[in-house]
Formats: sequence, structure tokens, C-alpha cells
Amino acid sequence: MKRRDFLLATSLATGSAATAFSSQFQLIASEIQSPIHWHRDRDSQLFSSVACQGKPLADPNESRLLNATCRLWDSAKGKVSELSPSQPTGKQGPLQIDLSHQLQRSGSEFGEDLLQATLKIRNESDQPQQVELAFVSDASPAPDSVRQNLYLPLNIAGFARDKRFASLGMEDFLGDCNVQLEKNELSCHYLEPMASYPDQRTTTALLLVPVVDISSESQPWRISLFTQSDEPIRFRSEVTPDGKRIWHVGRVLTIPAGETIKQSCWLMVHRGDASIAWKAFHKFAHDEPHPPIDWTHDFKVHYYDFLSSAAGKDGVRADGYDADAKRFREFHVGMGTQHGYYPYLGDFIHPDRKTWDAMQRDKMGPAKMSIEKMAIRIEDTRAAGAKAAIYMHLTLFDDASPLFSELADCRRIGPDGKPMRFPWIGPDVKGQCWWMSIASKRWRDHLLEQARWIMEILGPDAICMDETFAGIGYDEAPDRSGPLSPHAIEFFKEFHSLIRSFGDDKAIFTSDCSRSAFCLWADGDVGDHAYGSSLGNPLYRQEPVRYLAALGDKAWRPCAWHFRHMWKHQMDLAHQVGSGIGVSNGWIEYTGLNHLPAEEKDRMIRDIESLL
Repeated sequence: MKRRDFLLATSLATGSAATAFSSQFQLIASEIQSPIHWHRDRDSQLFSSVACQGKPLADPNESRLLNATCRLWDSAKGKVSELSPSQPTGKQGPLQIDLSHQLQRSGSEFGEDLLQATLKIRNESDQPQQVELAFVSDASPAPDSVRQNLYLPLNIAGFARDKRFASLGMEDFLGDCNVQLEKNELSCHYLEPMASYPDQRTTTALLLVPVVDISSESQPWRISLFTQSDEPIRFRSEVTPDGKRIWHVGRVLTIPAGETIKQSCWLMVHRGDASIAWKAFHKFAHDEPHPPIDWTHDFKVHYYDFLSSAAGKDGVRADGYDADAKRFREFHVGMGTQHGYYPYLGDFIHPDRKTWDAMQRDKMGPAKMSIEKMAIRIEDTRAAGAKAAIYMHLTLFDDASPLFSELADCRRIGPDGKPMRFPWIGPDVKGQCWWMSIASKRWRDHLLEQARWIMEILGPDAICMDETFAGIGYDEAPDRSGPLSPHAIEFFKEFHSLIRSFGDDKAIFTSDCSRSAFCLWADGDVGDHAYGSSLGNPLYRQEPVRYLAALGDKAWRPCAWHFRHMWKHQMDLAHQVGSGIGVSNGWIEYTGLNHLPAEEKDRMIRDIESLL
């Protein structure tokens, strides 16, 4: 699906629940004579089946259209309570469980095309209870066959062989979003497998968003299942002994004493491709607390500077940005990001540090930097008609920083019980780099303080947070052992609110939306994808493009260290999905904008203008 089409189609209207009718299984149709017909139980008001143009997608008498199950997790062999149209409430030990259904409209021409199931569980005991819950469906485009075709919004680590996801089972990850199920089973996970099931650490299919789209060659209608954006989930498909394919969409969680939790799952009937379900997911299953910012969509070119030198690769760093900024208008640069400006990775700025040495390991010697110089660059960027952004990193920390002794306990611990080293030894690192754990509140507070100082002291238009995929994985530290993503989601929500507190037009950009979906809690994404292992792989551009599932209608304005080498690939993708173009200086390529050969410069500008 084209990005421009994706954006045009994102205006989704919500609808009210369908009303009860007199017969036990009454057809419910929209005012426009929708081809989708839902069957509803008169007594429970739950829906039992659905048919499209007269063809059942679930058997009215025997199906589990969207039922739910619940059991106490410590009772593995205990009885599972299943809620259905004939049994909408129940008990499971000290738990009171209730299932409800609501029909909704995604905004398509087919009226009520979306069924929301909500499971409410109340813990009536005086002790916390660990509970497994799941939504269960055997609805299918071809219910008489166990064969199903899936389109999964997969993390690209499967085809990129990204070892940073090794703890989640990277060697076995699927890479192709198209998956065929014959008689085989499949489990796929949104966020870490352990986040949804404490006894599972690896997966074969790591999803960017919790959406599974199901189709069949024999039927134009499709079914999609999706859940809430801020909750981990496992989708498991199996064939039952009686020959039915059934989906379980579930997780394990702890309910505090006396409290009630609600969990929802949506079943959508649609025609088209998986992007239809992605749009509905953003509308119904993701809470967007901040209004969109127009300027994040208004530009196409993002300039990324690694504290480059105006003299090129062998020059002393610090003045490349200034030389390139004079070319911003020519190249239609809409945002310029300062990267590499700091004295130590992770210790980016301090109000009492007015001047410092940056790039302390560079072969040509350190660069002289100051708050004043950074502020002047912000002014020059705005004078050139662009927005100004400042770089941060989610997890890296250079132990040469004076702050290291205070934050050393925040390092992420690996399976061997030792702090995890990060294998980056670039010119911006003086000592040893470490993985810091987003599960550590002290580290989260440190990042928020750094961001607050950047906004207070420099006042940029945006902060770009790099390598946000580091928010997915495991920390083995005894006091915070477990998955990182719950803490990362909490952090990005707080981070987003902090930046917005400085102005309604202040933005945050995450990175690597093809590896993690934290852009859900940001204003767009600016990660680097300009490599043969990602942008250069045909699967990266497979339609519908997987990272659109995470972005929705947010801006994708990548940086690109390989901006010249991967120019054609960048342009092809930008035309395909409406994304932006990255230009850069100071890493891998050192010409920047100021030293481009005239013929290449003119061609690039013509290409850029074709996007405007």
C-alpha cells in the first residue's frame, strides 16, 4: 500500500454497540445494507458468528467467534474457565470474570466491521493473583480449511540477522511477512516473549505491533486480530483434534488484591491488505495523548551531523555543520540534527559545563564545543528555514564520564551475570561503552534530566532518541530481572510529555521503527536504515511496508550515514511510501552537502524536488 494512500485512509469513525433484537440469533446489518452480518445472542448480547455476503466466517452453532479463557497461572493443570455467548460470566478461584462485546465501525464502506471483546477480571482475594487470560477465535476466511495465509508486521532482525536480538531467539526469526499455515502451529509475540509468558524467552516471529492479518486464496474477505499497543501479547495458532484451526491471543499478568483489570481484543472483517487492520489498530487500540505536530510532516529532508569537519574526513571536527547549513535551503533541508557534540555518550549536557572537548578519540584530535556554539547552530538552522534537533541515545554510556560511578549500577546485566559491554568505539567515545538498562529507574531519571536540560538550555525544536530498539530485551539484574519493554513504554510516555511541556510544537523522534515500535509514543521516527542489510534487502520494501504498521500517520524522516551510496534506494522508498530522505556528514561518508560534486548535487536536488 502506498504511504500516501495509508495517510488518506486514516480518518476512522467510531460506532456505538449494536442493539439487541428479539430473536436469539438475529442478523444485524448497517443502514447501508452491509455485506457483513453479525449473529448475536439475545440473552448475553455477545456475538456468536459472522458471515460476509452470505458466506460464514464462523459457524453460528459451534464457533468461537471471539470467546475468552482465564485460569490461575499457578494451576497449570487446573480447569480453564471459558466465557462465551452462552456463558458470559464465571468464577476462577477468587476471580470474578466477565466478557462483553461491542460492534464498532472502522470507517470503511462496510459499516460495523469490527468486534471488540473486553475481558474484565476482578481479584476478590486479599492476595495478588497471577492469571493467564486469552481471547479465542476459530473465525477464518475459509473456516472449512486449516490452511491460512498470514501477513505479519515482523521486526526486520529476521532477515538482517541483527544479533542485538539474540536473547529473543534472533537465529530463528521469520523474515518474510507472508506466512503460510498448513497443519503447522505458530506462536508470534509482540514485545519480549517473557513479557507475555514468564516461562518463555524466545520466539520465531517478533511483531512490531500486535496485529495478525489472516487471508485465504479462496475468499476476498480477511480477518484480523489485534490488541492494545502498550500491553505484551502472544498470538498462538493451533489445529485442534477435531480439525479446526484456532487462535489464542493471550498473556499472563498479576492482578493486585481487590483490583480489577480489563483486557481487550479486536476482530476485524475487511477487504484489502494488512494495512487496513493497521489503521484500525491505531484508531482503536492505541491511545495517542498528544495532538500531531504539523511541521513534522511538512519537510522531506533530514540532515544529520556527526560533529563533522568542513575539511572532510581528515580535518579537525567541529565546523562541518556550519559549512553544510549554508546549503540547507538548496537541499530543502527541513530538520538538522546535532550529533556527536557531547563530551561523553550518555552524559550529553550540564548547565554548569559551558565548554568541553568532544570527539576525544578522533585521530585528528578533539573538537572544541560549547553551549554557545550549539545555540548558534540552532539559530542558523532556523534562519535557513529548518527545524533544529538534538541527539540523545537510549542506552549507551561512556565510563569516562565523571557520572559513571554514580550510575554504574544501572548497567544492564547479561545472562552471565556481568554488565553488558556495548561494542561501539567511535571517535565520540573516550572510555568503554556500556548497555544501560531502561529497567533502572535511576537511568530513566537521568535521561529525563538530560532531556530537560537540553530543552531548558538550548530550546531545540526536537530531540532525536537513537537506537530505541534497546528498549526490547532482558535485564538479568536480580532487582529488576525480566523484560525491558514495560519500562521503555513507561519512559517514552513520560519523555513525550516532558518535551511537550516546553511547547505544543516541540517534538520527539525515535529511531529504528523497523526494529521496535516505540515511535507509537513519539511524533515520528528518524532512525538510519541506509544499509544493504535493511534498506537494500527487497523484504524491507515488501508491500504493505511493515514499519507503517508502527508509524501509522507519523512522519518517517530517516537519517542516513550512507546517504550517497544508498541514494537510489532512499529515493525509491520515499516515492513508494511517502517517507523522507536522509543526508549526513561525519560518519561513513564525509562530503556532506558542501563538498558534493556539482553534477551529483544537481541530481540530488532534482530528486528531492520530485518529493515536494
